[in-house]
Amino acid sequence: MHKLLVNLRLFFSQSCNLCLQHPQARAGLCHRCLADMPRIAPACQRCALPLEGSDGLICGRCQKRPPPFDRTFAAFAYRFPLNQLIPLIKYQGQTGQLGWLADGLADHLQHCDGELPQVLIPIPLAPSRLRRRGYNQAALLAGRLGRDLGIPIDLRSLAKPKETAHQMELKGEARRHNLRGAFSWSGPAYDHVALIDDVMTTGTTVSEISRLLKKAGVRRVDIWVLARTPSPGDH
Repeated sequence: MHKLLVNLRLFFSQSCNLCLQHPQARAGLCHRCLADMPRIAPACQRCALPLEGSDGLICGRCQKRPPPFDRTFAAFAYRFPLNQLIPLIKYQGQTGQLGWLADGLADHLQHCDGELPQVLIPIPLAPSRLRRRGYNQAALLAGRLGRDLGIPIDLRSLAKPKETAHQMELKGEARRHNLRGAFSWSGPAYDHVALIDDVMTTGTTVSEISRLLKKAGVRRVDIWVLARTPSPGDH
């Protein structure tokens, strides 16, 4: 009994993953850090961009030209500390940060209305890039979310057979041209899927994949990301 009480005390006194000072309150953060995390609210339900000065559910941009995906859920805005943490996860191997960030996204999803998808599909890396990096952060994120929410993960159906230029190095039409035909799909015609990634910027990647999945018979495609860039400008 004494050992059980000690373990419970240790569990419930875990420190905040961000400040490392105060006890965790929710999603791995203390109350102060959780309140300070950058949010996008209100946000367009379709693309998750801010709806400044508007109470509508869909932004004017998406009303005029609806994207091929159906809904976007973004836990945070891509500002500090996310714009510091995510590159460290992506390029410096600090994947331990993904745990509490995934918890933050799961917490956000549980406070949003909408049905859960039947399967999670991480955005794939080309085999050559995966070998160099050693991991796909989107796949790690999907694994954590799948365990937390009880949703299966499909790691095989969506592939990126060849390497393309980094999207962050390109702008506008060059982004779209860079990804044309870059992905392949060999999976079933799911009823409802969620594409998983760390950051959504212009939406070019998820749009290309969503068109591919819809063409293959997938009825609904949602986008789940840790962070959304607050403006549609090229990244």
